[in-house]
Amino acid sequence: MKNKKDHSHSKNCSMNRRSFLTATGAALAAGLIPRKGFSQQAQRTPRPDPLSIKSNVHVALCQPKTGCSMPGFFPAIVAEVHQPGSMNGQQPAAGAAKRMLAAGLSSLTGEKDPRDAWRCFVSPGERVGIKFNPVGHKVSGVTWDVIGAVVDGLESAGIPRRDMLVWHRFNDEHAQTYIPEKVHPGVEAYLLNWFIVKDGKNTPGGFERWDENVFYEADVTLPDEQNYLEEMFHGGTKSYFPRILTQSGSAGGVDKVINIPSFKHHGGPFITMALKNLAFGVTTNCPRGHFFIERFISEVCAFPPLRDKVVLNIMDGLRGQYDRGPVPAPQFVWPLERLYVATDPVAMDSVGFDVLLAKQIETGRLPADKADTVRKRHYGLAVAENLGLGAHKGRPIEIRKTVLG
Repeated sequence: MKNKKDHSHSKNCSMNRRSFLTATGAALAAGLIPRKGFSQQAQRTPRPDPLSIKSNVHVALCQPKTGCSMPGFFPAIVAEVHQPGSMNGQQPAAGAAKRMLAAGLSSLTGEKDPRDAWRCFVSPGERVGIKFNPVGHKVSGVTWDVIGAVVDGLESAGIPRRDMLVWHRFNDEHAQTYIPEKVHPGVEAYLLNWFIVKDGKNTPGGFERWDENVFYEADVTLPDEQNYLEEMFHGGTKSYFPRILTQSGSAGGVDKVINIPSFKHHGGPFITMALKNLAFGVTTNCPRGHFFIERFISEVCAFPPLRDKVVLNIMDGLRGQYDRGPVPAPQFVWPLERLYVATDPVAMDSVGFDVLLAKQIETGRLPADKADTVRKRHYGLAVAENLGLGAHKGRPIEIRKTVLG
């Protein structure tokens, strides 16, 4: 897909965009909390009015969907699997993740044999990318156990390890949290960028792995001195997508993506789960996204490299973090002992939002009478629903619950 400068779009596309903006305007609420790590100067940067931001999301809306496009084969359905005792302290019990994932896939697809369930999403000969969230791995990030359960499941469906690629953005997180030689030999660990120390400073490497012809554009920029992360590569109004998503497996990219978020709180959009794991994990120039985070997350996910390739979301809820995220905060981590499986990332995040909100109320982190305020303030799921990425409030979400003995 190429982003085009002209605005000669069909009537249907124009109507989609108007409907989206109207619905988004109705959902907008208060401003957002900046992510920890912003400099004081960056925190003082005025936040733009979300309705005033101009973006090229209409380019995504005009691209025809495929049969695999979000919300996928099972819209508005989330399979939840709970296995009491699946956590031993802060670590998963041996074999629990694999058993729970098999049960979740069966519940979602109706297939009794896990191999047949996997074959609903992938086929031999395809190259499959696995996007996980490594932040706080030992405390609250995605566990190796869940990644391993996915690797085993893909193998059972006829995908050899040489056709699997596990990726994340940054080497300072990835290299410390996922080492395939130790846990899944034969799987490729792929970095979208890395740091090179030059003149005593971190300098980003890996720019050639990004496709400058496929990008999300929004007229929100940060001054160079406020670009607090080296890995953003560049400033300006564009955020590029990686070649592994814009190209097919035969051309060096991937054909399908399995998204593995963790169950975690975030000070900005309240949750950092399925959608955020994708949007901030696959774009350059992303720190500016924190200033319009609800639109940034949803609009990035609306583009074909994500919308059409992410066929399954598996949320690692073996342990959950209900406050002070996204950085690990052990005092707010508890054994949730659940996996969530869905093709619909918006439905998954909506379910996760409700569980996390209830936990904050239960623990006294949030007064019960503030719940509606939090829901209104974090409107990103409504934006995602308006973009056709899945179900939030427009239709009932079916939660298929399984409890394993």
